[in-house]
Amino acid sequence: MNIIDQDALLTSKQKALLRENANKIFMFGDFRSLDDIVKRLKVDVIIEQGIPMRSVDDYYEKALKYWRSMYEQLYKKIQEDDSLWAECQKIEVKLWKLKVEREAHSSMRLLGLYDSQKNAIKLFPEAMAKADASKMDEYLVSTFAHEVMHAYFNRPGHEKYPYAMFVEEPLAEFGMLLYLWRIHSPYYEWALNDVRSKKNCYRYGAAIMDQFSDGDISYEKYLKEYKIPIDENEMLSNNGIAMPMGREHVIVEGQNISVQWNSIHNIPPTYFWDAATKTLGLNGDWRFERDCHIDDMHRNLHDVQHLYLGENYFIEDYYSGHLRDFTSVPVYVSSQNKVLTSINGILVWKKNQLPVLGDLGHRYYELKRNGKYAIIDSQLNKVTPFKYDFIWHFDKNELCMVRMDNKYGLVNKQGEEQVPVIYDDITGEEHLYKVKLNGEEFTIDVFGNRQS
Repeated sequence: MNIIDQDALLTSKQKALLRENANKIFMFGDFRSLDDIVKRLKVDVIIEQGIPMRSVDDYYEKALKYWRSMYEQLYKKIQEDDSLWAECQKIEVKLWKLKVEREAHSSMRLLGLYDSQKNAIKLFPEAMAKADASKMDEYLVSTFAHEVMHAYFNRPGHEKYPYAMFVEEPLAEFGMLLYLWRIHSPYYEWALNDVRSKKNCYRYGAAIMDQFSDGDISYEKYLKEYKIPIDENEMLSNNGIAMPMGREHVIVEGQNISVQWNSIHNIPPTYFWDAATKTLGLNGDWRFERDCHIDDMHRNLHDVQHLYLGENYFIEDYYSGHLRDFTSVPVYVSSQNKVLTSINGILVWKKNQLPVLGDLGHRYYELKRNGKYAIIDSQLNKVTPFKYDFIWHFDKNELCMVRMDNKYGLVNKQGEEQVPVIYDDITGEEHLYKVKLNGEEFTIDVFGNRQS
């Protein structure tokens, strides 16, 4: 390994530490160590003066421009479809988080970088000492390993992919952690906690390492195969790279699907799409605080006819709302999933056997099939047929308003249309309802009897 230190910024002991760690056995693709990667890729290691700060405005400005454009497009359509408010609010959260992350990213000292023009790794020991002089050895080894990953990722035209940072920085952190873990480095726990504490996309490297340490080796395969071109416009919604994870299978309508997970903007959440059965698969941690939404994916969700959730799919009750967009199709869940299961195609929480559906109150739920809604109970029994265009909550009279062909009525808990679905409008009051029928307004009781 060629270490260029013209200003003698490292001691001989520190250089020996770098070489010693670089030579430790680390089987990575067809390489056997970090030193092997550096030598065979002809990468110089340059020790430079200064305490530079990261410059990432270009990356984030393009990301912000993309999502502002998406927001404006949706906002224009709200008058036609007010349900798009929820999508706009998600994008507002994403824009806010991108701004916060940009500020956190821009305030980071640059401890090292890979210069693709010079094919050189640059390390900044003065910046490391400024961060924490007592952890110089840890910073040297971990930063070097991180930048070796970037050298490994490099390919012609790499600079044309401005959104690559959002995938490559977490991957480089994961690669660094994987290396420290494999060589049994005493710095591993420190590095894992350091990555986890970061306030930008780097922290996802720790999340990937957690998933890997739980036995999911597919991420290591993904890391090794990550050297293919990226479409820059897809980077913000999905990176378009097939993760090599073909060992999981699911049977959908008699067909055996080989699950090929794909990574999205913030990993480790993953998805797959099987065109033959129109099956969307989701896996990993999809909690809202990780800024990972199903709507981030580029596919037209109206094409989805089946939903499959992998064994590592996780979401808390509070963040389960976005799943309801998919409960209009049969749901399949890996038998290894610890949180969710499915019964007759209906998604159910394992802890209480209650369905993950729109709650109508009184332990009744709405279920959608072929564009029409029905009411089911907590035992998943169908209370009404699938014939309604919309269903509201049960009210204080224990009646549920329904809409069918632009007409309104009221359904009781037995599924009976206690008030026929004939009215142009219904407004509830204490034991009475105001209705409109053929231009006339009057009052009815809970059984549909006219009162005035």
